[in-house]
Amino acid sequence: MDIYIKKAIIHQFSPDDTELFLADKFLNITPKIEEYLRKKIERVYSDEAKTGIFEEENPFFNHITDDLLETSVTLANLWKEEFSISENLKTNDLVFVQFSKEGVEHFAFLRIALRETLTHLGGEVDNPIKLTQNNLPGFGTGADEALVVNLQSRKYHLIEKRIKYNGTFLNYFSENLLNVAPKISPKKSIKELEKTAQRIAESFNTDDFQFQSKVKSAIFNNLEESNELSPEKLANELFDNNLTARLSFIDQVKEAVPE
Repeated sequence: MDIYIKKAIIHQFSPDDTELFLADKFLNITPKIEEYLRKKIERVYSDEAKTGIFEEENPFFNHITDDLLETSVTLANLWKEEFSISENLKTNDLVFVQFSKEGVEHFAFLRIALRETLTHLGGEVDNPIKLTQNNLPGFGTGADEALVVNLQSRKYHLIEKRIKYNGTFLNYFSENLLNVAPKISPKKSIKELEKTAQRIAESFNTDDFQFQSKVKSAIFNNLEESNELSPEKLANELFDNNLTARLSFIDQVKEAVPE
């Protein structure tokens, strides 16, 4: 994948007072930082990503300009408005990147939750292992949430996580921040179907190895027969003798099944 990092800037969100610490300078793109950002971006192009195309008049898309500093501050503040209602706030780095891919201009927004990590400090004799705060995850770890946009075609790839608010889980990133309805990847849908079926089965004490095999077989047969996944058909096959389980399954998987 031919990715060339041009500019990047990083802001930070603090959960203590839900404030942003805004940078006023771009990152110095050293070889290691270039590699780190490139690997984070490459991981967005996976079969786990949701995809779609921004409408020309989409407000979020139209905030993306050639001025990365101005763009990043605007989008970071918009993001904070939507994210700060979450019941589980952590310190996050917000990374905004201008890059080219195969010669086409692209934009990336990465949300990276910072970690607590045990660090071995070689100069310390009595207590060399220290717990350090605000550590970035490793090179091989994907961003917690990520948006990559082809600025020419307006096509986007999105990795998002739900936040919990008032006991409800929300797709705040796509629905509120981006105002889009992305297409969910088939692989992610299948995983969600399997997890939902197992969760329903466990609640009715019917989950075992045979049931797990039955789930995989039912999904495979549905795809073979009609090249789609029908919640109703799967529910009838998996929970044919339990109406409550069938209805619960159908209700919980609607968002996970691609149209």
